[in-house]
Amino acid sequence: MLLYDHKIMVKTEIITLGGLPGSGKSTVKRLLVEALGYQSFSTGDYARNLAVERGLSLEEFNTLIAHDKSIDLHIDKEQTRIGRDENHFIIDSILGFHFIPHSFKVHLSVPIEVSAQRIFDDKHSALRVASHDSPDTYEATLEKNRRRIENHKMRYLEHYGIHIYDETNFDLVIDTSALTPLAVAVQVVDAYRKWLTG
Repeated sequence: MLLYDHKIMVKTEIITLGGLPGSGKSTVKRLLVEALGYQSFSTGDYARNLAVERGLSLEEFNTLIAHDKSIDLHIDKEQTRIGRDENHFIIDSILGFHFIPHSFKVHLSVPIEVSAQRIFDDKHSALRVASHDSPDTYEATLEKNRRRIENHKMRYLEHYGIHIYDETNFDLVIDTSALTPLAVAVQVVDAYRKWLTG
């Protein structure tokens, strides 16, 4: 669903992907990188690696940074630098739309139940295992997902005054629940090319 045209002076060849956990951001990012030949940056992967380095689960790490803005500021600084100095990037980031406002801003939506099922099905991935983000049951995954989403809402509202899941912040919103990642990527590329030339 194409929402509206942002009135901006300069457009850059950067796509920012936001959305709920389990909406498909990581997979779609990878497909977009392959299709467009762009570089990529993922704040989620960055946070997971930091959690692993500190010996924390992802949930423990999210609780820590909910009240310690310094880690978010470090990630935000890198996003701002990419938006200022780089081009041809795919950014997988909840706050990408905010820090790179001249990007093509995409929000991937999904019902939380579908999101939890996807995460549960992916529980054996190396990075999830390393960051202790692999609940034993679907029900535990769903509950952890709810806590993560609330953490994100509270944290970014408190730190930045931003409602991160407000779909009016984006140029394109796609419900990924009934779509393959490839179908989502095709929609993004088509809309992005129209946006670039519009």
